[in-house]
Amino acid sequence: MRNRPLHPSSRVAIIVLLLVFFSSIPLHSCCRAAEITATNEELLFVDDLDRQSLLQAARRQAEYLHRIPKDNRVKVGTHTVPTELLRRSVESFIQIIEQEYSPQRVSRRLQEEFLLFRAGTGEDAATAGGMLVTGYFQPVMEGSLKPIPPFIHPLYRLPPDLIERNNGGTPRIGRFCNDRFVPYWSREEIETQLPLAGTELLYLDDPIESFILHVQGSGRIRLRDGSSRSVRFAGSNGRSYRSIGRLLVDEGRLTLEQATLPGIVDYLRAHPGDLRRILHANPRYIFFTWGEAGAVRGSGNIALTAGRSVAVDPSVIPLGTVAFLRTRQPVIDRDGRLQRWRTLDRFVFPQDSGAAIRGGSRVDLFLGDSERARHTAGLMREKGSLYILVKKSTNGRRRDD
Repeated sequence: MRNRPLHPSSRVAIIVLLLVFFSSIPLHSCCRAAEITATNEELLFVDDLDRQSLLQAARRQAEYLHRIPKDNRVKVGTHTVPTELLRRSVESFIQIIEQEYSPQRVSRRLQEEFLLFRAGTGEDAATAGGMLVTGYFQPVMEGSLKPIPPFIHPLYRLPPDLIERNNGGTPRIGRFCNDRFVPYWSREEIETQLPLAGTELLYLDDPIESFILHVQGSGRIRLRDGSSRSVRFAGSNGRSYRSIGRLLVDEGRLTLEQATLPGIVDYLRAHPGDLRRILHANPRYIFFTWGEAGAVRGSGNIALTAGRSVAVDPSVIPLGTVAFLRTRQPVIDRDGRLQRWRTLDRFVFPQDSGAAIRGGSRVDLFLGDSERARHTAGLMREKGSLYILVKKSTNGRRRDD
């Protein structure tokens, strides 16, 4: 959820990834320090999604890696891996998928030709699953270029007075006030004092939908003339993200099970008098710019593939890798009501990031821009396991450069 940086300028991006409103709500078992470890587990890689989307996402991963200098290096657990090896990993993976149709043959070749790493929280990942798996989507909303009621809730451009400073490697975002560098305006200050009047990009008709867009980091807007344009993350006010789902649970207004995206939205609509207080509890604020037409793009300007692209913490799980995800997903009816849960086992590709995703025990699955994607993303908060595949070096041993 979100905040999910869906563009290169948002690779740091921000607030979701979605992690929708409940991104900081823990599972029943508390997560420990995340790690990535090499494993000799023998897995049967049975993919539950279509072959076309698998090859599309893999080829987009290969395109991304060809834009990265081959001598760049990333960490996979305790192993240092050059970009060139990641390229060969994706290319070999594509070749295997194109040549083999049997899950048994795919699994055998992957076990023979690749090293397997497990992301997660130590022993938990080998049992119930060490990952918290959520879903995010690209919202589609109604909007207007002019403040014509009911379109009165602005999205702002990146303000000209916002300044980013880098002190010893730690960026700070703020503004100058009376020759002093101070934190930038909070969400509450921006929405009540209106210091950014004149920098509006467009207007929405619903403050809750606006907040959802802030969490997701990008979206598509249907304008009043019938046209459609995308908006994407341009920057943030630098304030820390606070989950309003966590707030509602702490206040006893929702149970942990009720704190899904649909549950939170239902509560907000049923309590309009408390709406501003709850939304303003999250001081982080996102600024937008117009996006390009076409596919939603993640960090590194990678075109995302619904059901295949995942957002991760790139400092732990590198972008450009090949991964295999095991978890559960909701099955919903046409009205978005939960019918049951079923297993999800598929190859996925780390192609996005988000401010709410930290460590190796968090992964956010991009689900697309449909209503079904919206409902599914709102319900997903599951345990799971994520495995990273890296091609063996030519001598068959691990590459520890």
